[in-house]
Amino acid sequence: MTAAKKLHHLNAWERSTAPGPAVTTPSGIPELDELLPGCGWPGTGLVEIIIPDDHADAITLVLPLLARLGEQDRWMGMVAPPCLPRSRILQDSRINPLRLQQVNPHIGRSDMWTMEYMLQDGNYSVVLGWPSCDTELVSRRLANAAVAGDSLGILFRYEKFSRNTPGVGLRLKLEVNETGKLLYRLNSRGERSSDAVVITG
Repeated sequence: MTAAKKLHHLNAWERSTAPGPAVTTPSGIPELDELLPGCGWPGTGLVEIIIPDDHADAITLVLPLLARLGEQDRWMGMVAPPCLPRSRILQDSRINPLRLQQVNPHIGRSDMWTMEYMLQDGNYSVVLGWPSCDTELVSRRLANAAVAGDSLGILFRYEKFSRNTPGVGLRLKLEVNETGKLLYRLNSRGERSSDAVVITG
């Protein structure tokens, strides 16, 4: 069976792969490290950051991570990034542009199918995605693809598309008010499981 057929198999999410030892990478943001399990971003798996909109500037949460991963030999992928976060990434002098790949799927191929393929490929340390919909099947498949490829998938999910689905290893929610950016963890039921931390900058 070809790789493409495997990815399209409706029961692909059932073929889970056992994760290896947990490894984290410091976020480069002290307030964020306090919130993250293991005081850093996981090296493998699926992370979801729920955001109100692109103007929340959530991409700043992962810029130091991209700077660190850009020192490695593997690629860092972006699947159809919106203009604002894409600009922030490309303008950050700490991030190695030679290790970045932007993929805009062809008509008829979904963003999440493309992200699944890249995560499973094994040549990407991290893949960023901005999904416009969600299903339990999609989340499970992305999570299993990340484990199979020893990579990290980060979803920036707009709040209006958010729902509680299995497969996401770490779920964060970002809110913006007059205080600044407030970030907290959510449990599997979508409820707060931590106190909010204020992210500056």
